[in-house]
Amino acid sequence: MAIKILYYGAILFFAVMIFLLLKNPYKIEEYRADGTKIPNIELFDIKSYQIDNGGLRAILFAKNLSRYDGFDVLLDIDAMHKGDTGLIDILRSKRGIQKDGILTFSKDTHYERTDGLKLTGDEIKYDVKNKILSSDIPFVFTQKNSTTEGNSFVYQMKEGKISALSIHSTIIMEKR
Repeated sequence: MAIKILYYGAILFFAVMIFLLLKNPYKIEEYRADGTKIPNIELFDIKSYQIDNGGLRAILFAKNLSRYDGFDVLLDIDAMHKGDTGLIDILRSKRGIQKDGILTFSKDTHYERTDGLKLTGDEIKYDVKNKILSSDIPFVFTQKNSTTEGNSFVYQMKEGKISALSIHSTIIMEKR
């Protein structure tokens, strides 16, 4: 009788353990008094460096990082990236959201490259996997003496190609 009780108790214990292993963890979502969600992780004065066999590839500074389920929010971003061609990309923005491999920079966003290319807008999206900058709202694109204003754009960073809609350009040719 005691062996049967021990046997059934062991089977019940293993069944409960398998159930707990397969069950998704229960998470409590907490909210502040003003109704905003409390992040799972919050970091301040972020400094992130990306280093590979070619040396320092990227540096990211941010005042604040809040990690929620499925997305991250960064505040006061200052980032530098050295590309394969030797050009250095610099991006500054007041706010950035990283979700599903897309970084969305908003509120006073400035992108600059060391060859003189500059891009300014209130919202710029960067697809990390495909290396594409894009925006669906007005922007200003400057290169050397030329300025282009438009309503939306797609900039393929690998190929160096930009496509834009509803643009107004001022192009000043250099005298040779």
